[in-house]
Amino acid sequence: MKLSVLSVNYSKNMRYSCYSAVAIGILFSFSACTLEKKEMPGAIVSVGDRYLTREMLNQVIPDGLSHRDSSSFADAYVRHWAEDELVYDVAQKNIPNVDRIELLVDKYRRELFVHEYQKQILSEKLDAEISAEAVKNYYRTHLDKFILKVPIIKGLFLKVAETSPEIKNLKKWYRNRDHGSIENIEKYSLHNIINYEYFYDRWVSFDEVLSAIPYSVSDANRFLQTHKYLEINNEGYWYLLNISDYLPAGANMPLDFARTQIEEILLNQKRMDFLHQMNNELYQEALENRKIKYYGRVY
Repeated sequence: MKLSVLSVNYSKNMRYSCYSAVAIGILFSFSACTLEKKEMPGAIVSVGDRYLTREMLNQVIPDGLSHRDSSSFADAYVRHWAEDELVYDVAQKNIPNVDRIELLVDKYRRELFVHEYQKQILSEKLDAEISAEAVKNYYRTHLDKFILKVPIIKGLFLKVAETSPEIKNLKKWYRNRDHGSIENIEKYSLHNIINYEYFYDRWVSFDEVLSAIPYSVSDANRFLQTHKYLEINNEGYWYLLNISDYLPAGANMPLDFARTQIEEILLNQKRMDFLHQMNNELYQEALENRKIKYYGRVY
């Protein structure tokens, strides 16, 4: 009888030991999983179960920063990342209409996929070349669209330190367009000139040129009517401008000046036509294959 009781007690103890072993095993497994989760390689900071790693941080640090600036940027980025994650957690718990957010996210995701696919297909299959004849034809038929908002000029611009040698000669050379004067300026520019812009052969916005000169013009059209040259001495530099030709604001753009704008207009039209044709072909093919089904009248 004692032996039977002992056997029963021993059996019970064995079961309890097995249960304990299993429980301890599960506990250790859970602890190991938790520990493994916390020990993400390269982790810098975490919020909940989301991590920012060293690799992720390195991808966003701009190139060319000094060590000190990189460190400051990294500290600010990590703090901003953590704050964003915390705000996201709070927002998720306090936005009542989550379904609407999910719809917007899904809509944006679909648009992003379509946009990237369109970029890819245009890059692979669209002929992006715009002929000179197409540019000319568009310019002739839409001349009223190409009106100058600011004057444009042709000429030459120089900026040179006032202590540079042969300033008197330079002031003579820049006023002449002959081959000798231009050659002298180009040789001089190799060692002395800070800024040298030759644009006798192309139109340039007058505002763009003036932005490099410490000089204010209240009425650009009137100024260009009365000035062929501009010489300004300011804070140790000479600014010399030769205006060989100009067109006032309100005049028609020359074709050469409008060319880039026209090419972009025509290229954009080609993109739209290509995508429209692609979408139409896709739609017709889907109809033929009965991929699209209509159920009665739409409206």
